[in-house]
Amino acid sequence: MNKTYHYEIPASQYDGVVSREFDTIEECVEDCKRACAILNVDYDRRDVRLFLTDADGTEECTEEGELAG
Repeated sequence: MNKTYHYEIPASQYDGVVSREFDTIEECVEDCKRACAILNVDYDRRDVRLFLTDADGTEECTEEGELAG
């Protein structure tokens, strides 16, 4: 099953940031944390979200760093 991950960071100067897709959640989290640091956004904010999209197109959102579902 092909799963991809991406993140969204609320950043007013960019009207939200959406990342590219990642093969693993670890890569996604690492890149998200790096982007948060650059944008001076707290990674632990509730509106910093990670997403998992599975092969059938179902998208699930994380809650505070934990995979939903």
